[in-house]
Amino acid sequence: MAESARKASWKKPFTTVLIGLVVVTAMATLNRKRGLEALELSVSDRIIYHHLAPRPPTGAVVIARVDDGSIAALGRWPWGRDIEARLVDALKNYQAAVVGFDVLMTERDSADVEREQIAARLAAAGVAGPAVRALLARSDDAEFARAIAAQGTTILGYTFSAVTDPLEPAAMRARAASVAGFHTDFAQPPPLFYNLIRKTPDALDAAMTAAGYLPPIEALNRAARATGYVYIDHDSDGAVRSIPAVFRFHGRYCAPLFLALADAYAGFPPLGLRLVPTGVAGVSIGPVAIPVDEVGRMMIRFRGPAGTIPSYSVADIIARRVPPGALKGKIVVVGLTGRALGDRVVTPEGGDFPGVEVQASAVDNVLSGGFLVSTGQLWFVEAWAGVAIGVAISFAAAYLTAISSAMVGLALGVGYLAWAIRLLRMDGEVLGVVFPLLTLAVTYIFVISWRYAVEGREKWFIRHAFEHYLSPEVIASLVDNPGGLKLGGERRHLAILFSDIVNFTSRAERTDPEPLVALLNTYMTVMTNLILECGGTVDKLMGDGIMAFWGAPGPMENPARAAIGCAVRMIEELRRLAATDERFADLRIGVGVCAGEAVVGNFGGERSFDYSAIGDTVNLASRLEGLTRHFKVDILVNRQAFAEAGGDFIGREIGLVKVKGKDQLAPVVEVAGRAGDGVDSAYYERFERAIEKLRAGDSPEPELRALLSDRPGDRVIAMCLERLGAPDPRNPGEIVFEFDVK
Repeated sequence: MAESARKASWKKPFTTVLIGLVVVTAMATLNRKRGLEALELSVSDRIIYHHLAPRPPTGAVVIARVDDGSIAALGRWPWGRDIEARLVDALKNYQAAVVGFDVLMTERDSADVEREQIAARLAAAGVAGPAVRALLARSDDAEFARAIAAQGTTILGYTFSAVTDPLEPAAMRARAASVAGFHTDFAQPPPLFYNLIRKTPDALDAAMTAAGYLPPIEALNRAARATGYVYIDHDSDGAVRSIPAVFRFHGRYCAPLFLALADAYAGFPPLGLRLVPTGVAGVSIGPVAIPVDEVGRMMIRFRGPAGTIPSYSVADIIARRVPPGALKGKIVVVGLTGRALGDRVVTPEGGDFPGVEVQASAVDNVLSGGFLVSTGQLWFVEAWAGVAIGVAISFAAAYLTAISSAMVGLALGVGYLAWAIRLLRMDGEVLGVVFPLLTLAVTYIFVISWRYAVEGREKWFIRHAFEHYLSPEVIASLVDNPGGLKLGGERRHLAILFSDIVNFTSRAERTDPEPLVALLNTYMTVMTNLILECGGTVDKLMGDGIMAFWGAPGPMENPARAAIGCAVRMIEELRRLAATDERFADLRIGVGVCAGEAVVGNFGGERSFDYSAIGDTVNLASRLEGLTRHFKVDILVNRQAFAEAGGDFIGREIGLVKVKGKDQLAPVVEVAGRAGDGVDSAYYERFERAIEKLRAGDSPEPELRALLSDRPGDRVIAMCLERLGAPDPRNPGEIVFEFDVK
């Protein structure tokens, strides 16, 4: 027996560990399929930009912005190339070291094209003189090319088409070989290439690939010092965090605009590219190594929100309003920042970030170092760390106490987070934290839940069994306070509800037992669930009757409002049942609600007792439910309950009621519904005015008869008219009803 006990004691934890391993496997699968990528990116942004010391810009990079002010001063965009020529001339005079255009120059200047067309038409008409021909021979493209050549270190941007990621599945890489207007070979002179390429024998050529190439127009391409591609990569959540540092096209490895600008600033040292079996291992400018991921993307460490990189309006530069030293010896990146021009992206530093500032930030990263590193190797480390943490917490939660395993989990989580932050601060390596920490939390929750579900199965069964007899609130109160199992009660302010099916006895006599029980079970399920939803405690189920109360075992702010609201919903729910289930088509119920003092607690013997409420308030609620049949109404409440419930309900005070065995008269109110639910409130207001007239000493008979003519079936009006003929001398100004209701 001891041996079997030992086996049983080990079997449960072993099964619990298996549950943990299943959860870890599921989380690892989700992570492998990039199911956590968006969350990981968001959390990494917060860690990098809110918990890592900010790195200010170097000051070596500035932006010449095509902003709204420049467009207002120089004309609508796109400008003629003569304006861009004036900009480059101004930058030459400011002694800018390098000028880069984050604007594509792939089409001829429209003014040049129009002049050529006019010249051709004039020549055909024979009316163009030498002066006209000289005027029309002017070329803004040629003027811009002259300015570029004179400046000497201007880099222009170009673009690619049909971009593919070689690491994606083949089906996702299937794209058109080219796009109309794009070249399939290099223009002359060609763009800037990597000229120092190192490959291992088994290197994986994983650089991003393009099928088409669109360079600047020939005149500008020849005048530029170099050209570099312009391409911004978006992550799965639509944000820009990295930028491709290499593209493969037509057998060559092309350099981007941001590296071309940094390379020109450094005097054009060799551009290096290293390929290894896992893909791109790194790029370099001379001795400066630039970390990239396996497909050649450099992660950008943004310097701050939009506007952090110094910038000057193009209009101010052309007009020489910029301080003389502001551009001297700097890399000037020309690009669009006007809000109507559309070149804006989402970044970790803001959702309205100019694309040109992305390029400028990338250049600044290359010049300053301090790179962020996010590679597949780090993802591999994160994945295995998450699995190891998940396995560790599975064993801890299976074999240790809840507190001890929680401490182990806390140590694992804090330790991993501290390690990730240290790598970030020391080496700029971005190690993901979402998968390991989420795996830790989810695995711990599942394992602990499973463990205590198994260990507490017997207690759960007992609790579940009692839920068929007591409300969940009572059970929860008894679980939290076992002393509540003692006999005794306390006086509380409650709202008591009684409901009963009208003429159920006669229905039972003419209906077979099986369908009758099925109908009753459906009815009781719907109504008791509704009572529990409304915060009530189901006290008793008495055949077709229900007793419930509000205000115990836990306190409630307004028990009367909750009880009357539940009564209204019960009537509405019965109507819905009647509309969908023909068994309920002719079923009616009466509901009585009474608010007041009652004694609530455990009543019975020491070994068998019931949690219930007793007192006059309970008795009156039961009698009000019985009176609904006499008045032919759905809901009757005492005046106190209606007053406490507030103005959300539409009703009418019928009068004073005296029932058998009670000397005290009780003012009762019919509740017709909730305000705004389509109830004709004006009808009930007219009744109230008629009763007020009676209390003032006048006869309300004309008003009541008018109401009865509007609603001939209103039994309340008919009974009021009957009682007007036999007034109670002890209660002048009131309508008094006496009933033999127990």
